[in-house]
Amino acid sequence: MIGGIVAAGVLLVAVALGYAYLRGAFRSMPDYAIANIPSLDDPRFALSLEGLANSADTTGRLVGFWPEVDAIYAARREAIAQAQHLIQYETYFMTPGHRADAFAEVITDRALAGVTIQLLLDHQGTSTMPQRYWWRLRNLGVEIQFFRQPNWRAPLDYNSRSHRKLLIIDGRQVLIGGAGISDHWDGVAFDHDTAPWCDFELAYEGEVVSLLQGKFLQNWACAGGNLDLQAGLHSVQGNGTTPLFITDNSSTLNESSIRLLMQLHMLTAQQRLWIGSPYFVPDHNTTDCLIQACQKGVDVRVLTMGAATDKKMVHWASRELYGPLLRSGVKICEYQPSMMHAKFVLVDSDWVSTGSANFDPRSYFHNDELNISGAYPELAQKVEQFFLHAQAKSRCLSYADWQQRPRLEQAKGRLALLFKNLL
Repeated sequence: MIGGIVAAGVLLVAVALGYAYLRGAFRSMPDYAIANIPSLDDPRFALSLEGLANSADTTGRLVGFWPEVDAIYAARREAIAQAQHLIQYETYFMTPGHRADAFAEVITDRALAGVTIQLLLDHQGTSTMPQRYWWRLRNLGVEIQFFRQPNWRAPLDYNSRSHRKLLIIDGRQVLIGGAGISDHWDGVAFDHDTAPWCDFELAYEGEVVSLLQGKFLQNWACAGGNLDLQAGLHSVQGNGTTPLFITDNSSTLNESSIRLLMQLHMLTAQQRLWIGSPYFVPDHNTTDCLIQACQKGVDVRVLTMGAATDKKMVHWASRELYGPLLRSGVKICEYQPSMMHAKFVLVDSDWVSTGSANFDPRSYFHNDELNISGAYPELAQKVEQFFLHAQAKSRCLSYADWQQRPRLEQAKGRLALLFKNLL
């Protein structure tokens, strides 16, 4: 009996290690250096984004910013309720509960009003939703596709997910942020949460919406959805006033557009580099770029999750990597009241990048991600205030703090780092 249990355990470990091996968990990534990055006001910086990071240039106008969970869900509900022709929504995460019920209610209302609705849902991130939820919506004519469902012909593909969160209304307005459709964001799912999660959402109008609609339809087609470009793509809205850059990352094991985007931001900074990333597991290249920024005298700060986390292994792995950064002067602050889930980069006075991407191998090499970047003083000021408000509720660690962490935590961190490419 005992021998059988041991054999089963050994087999399970072997299978897990084999899977990790096939997915490249033990791969050593190539190191490279980037020198002589143009400044933000140098036209060559935009060209670097377009060429190196595969970023598309466009324009847009900020029309909304919501820094609190209740406001985020209220803004989405209001936007959906005002849709007249077409609602397109792509999300990674969704769980049963009050937020999902409220979403179904407003979607049902618009479907009954004859609005075309396309929901693109990541299969893994929405797997806890009951099938009857989708049946009710489909019976109302709502079009639903699941991104990258399990496929026995290519089982390892399931590790690569769509992590984007996009809500496009009538092809004229887009809401983008980090929140899924889940009561998790209310701070009720985990005992360690004492407040709603730390996240924000923003909205754009202008040309950027038309471009993002094409990005949505790319993944819609990948999931098996039919394309009707006459009905689906609205005319280009040319009333944007601010140049923007859209960087998306397709699931791939090649060099990452998102990683290059982040590195360009780090290396061009002259005064400030403030980062928000809950899943902060930087590779050697990213760590080197952060240290280089510090050595130039840049104020480098990282806002990330603390012990209040939905993924403990990621937190353990992240903490194990703090040492060289803290020793070099990077200020790392762990949010305390609940999960910190916002994702952004602030560079100098007015450059800001927001979206779905984290500073980790999953965002770099496995997930479909999407960030919008640009010199936008109004948005930069709002994100700055968000950062400072969250930092005031965070514990900022010193190098001595990190050195004195418990040995058990160190062991957990080293073990988690063995699988950092899969976290």
